[in-house]
Amino acid sequence: MKRLLLTLLITLCATTSVIARRDASSIKQDKQRTEKEIAETARRLDNNTAKLNQQLNQLNLVETEIKAYNDTINAIQHTINTTARHIASLNDSITRIDRDLNIMRQKYATAVRKMQSQHDDKSTLAFIFSAESFTQAYRRMRYMSQFSKWRERKSAEIIEVQSQLNIRRDNMAKLQLEQQHSRQLVADARQTLVDKRNETNKIVNSLKSEEKALKKLLKQKEAEAQNLDRELERLIAEEQRKAEEARLAEERRKAEEARRAQEEQRAKARQDSIDKARQDSATKVKPEPLPKPETKPEQKPKSQYEQTVEAERKLSGSFEDNKGRLIFPVTGRYTIVRPFGLHTHPTLKYIKTDNSGIDIEVKAGGNARAIFDGTVSAIFRQSGFNNVIMIRHGSYISIYANIKSITVKKGDSVKAGTILGEIYADPDDNNRAIMHFEIRKEREKLNPELWVK
Repeated sequence: MKRLLLTLLITLCATTSVIARRDASSIKQDKQRTEKEIAETARRLDNNTAKLNQQLNQLNLVETEIKAYNDTINAIQHTINTTARHIASLNDSITRIDRDLNIMRQKYATAVRKMQSQHDDKSTLAFIFSAESFTQAYRRMRYMSQFSKWRERKSAEIIEVQSQLNIRRDNMAKLQLEQQHSRQLVADARQTLVDKRNETNKIVNSLKSEEKALKKLLKQKEAEAQNLDRELERLIAEEQRKAEEARLAEERRKAEEARRAQEEQRAKARQDSIDKARQDSATKVKPEPLPKPETKPEQKPKSQYEQTVEAERKLSGSFEDNKGRLIFPVTGRYTIVRPFGLHTHPTLKYIKTDNSGIDIEVKAGGNARAIFDGTVSAIFRQSGFNNVIMIRHGSYISIYANIKSITVKKGDSVKAGTILGEIYADPDDNNRAIMHFEIRKEREKLNPELWVK
């Protein structure tokens, strides 16, 4: 009996151990499967976010292209209208000249026929020699000479008018060809516009189906923009604080110099008084010393702070003087895909964007460049914007964000057109390269499109 109980106990323990091992293995597999599912879900979310970001950027680009095509169509239509007015004016001119030319020809033909009828088809010499007297022959000769000159003059006038008529007809033919070409351009642009709008509709429909995720993405972008804004505000405030400290230190230095100068003057005055009293008490009159030549006080060189302030004042003035003429901050062809300020999205009406600058799309490999002479005051990294470069131009600041490789460093002096670095091309967004650009006057945000060309 004891042996049987011992056997049952051993069997039960072995079974429990096997079940325990199986449960542990099952739990481990469940955990691995759960972790895999979580990783897969995260990957899908990342892919979906990247896809939404790509579609949103594509939508911004297409909307910009649509606006550009609308502007092009309006410009071409204006050219067509102007050409139509020129054609109408030329047509009126041609009609008038043609009418005058016909009148001139008719008058010329009538005069020639009248002259020939008076001659009875005789030759000019016969007409002159058939005169009854020398006086009559002389008059006939003068008349024939004047008539010949009149014919030459009228022929020249007819030829000139005919030439003007031909020139106007050639001009009208050219204008008609230009008008036809312009109309074809408008037709092509309108067809492209239709294609772009169809593309926009597809993107919009896709984005609307992911409205919740899109709003989350936009909220993330807004948070990144706010973080950048706060960092810029902090850096600018820090620069202003240091500048103010330098100004106060300079004022204290000047005040200390003035105090020392006053003490030296008082000490000199006291010594002069003592010297004069000693001279007055002397019994022997000494000749008055010759006056010393006046010497101008030595001018101290300007301090570093004064030189910096003066340079920045000049730089600010010249920067401001070049408003609207500053070079564009990127190399090569570009498209402004997001304008400055608060805007409602032209297609997604529930989306509002507030941009502190402008977003510029270039071809992959495009570079950022300095818009004016200045000094690199800060370089830092910011989430969503990669590397950010700040250049100070006196009291003005230009900001270049989403830079991949940087070719300058903090403290460098740069000239207008200096390459600052390559703009980051996003591999998850078809290598689209978009640079965020700002101009500020200290903390005041300015519309860059009013400053660069």
